[in-house]
Amino acid sequence: MFSTICLLFLVGFMFWMNTSTRISWSDKNRVMASLAANPLYSRAAAGALFFLATVLCVATLGVGSGLFAAVVILMTAGSAAVLFFPFRYFGPVAVAILYACAVTLELVAH
Repeated sequence: MFSTICLLFLVGFMFWMNTSTRISWSDKNRVMASLAANPLYSRAAAGALFFLATVLCVATLGVGSGLFAAVVILMTAGSAAVLFFPFRYFGPVAVAILYACAVTLELVAH
């Protein structure tokens, strides 16, 4: 559950970063390019992902700790995206592999 929440926050932050005029990348995929054409759609998608991830945090941990965890995970995902984005360390394939490993570890440890 927590790996899915982290993935939702990371993808939401990437959608939000897609609306920035200061940060741009030339190798956007089809979805990001179409969302960049209308920033309102990209912000709405980011907001929906943030809301869904926050609801999952609250459902998993309770109201107080869920909201606190949502803020912490959002800030961590945002920091990781801003830190690693210019270096092109994580592409969609690497994020998918990292997510699959995290889900596997989460299921095995639970």
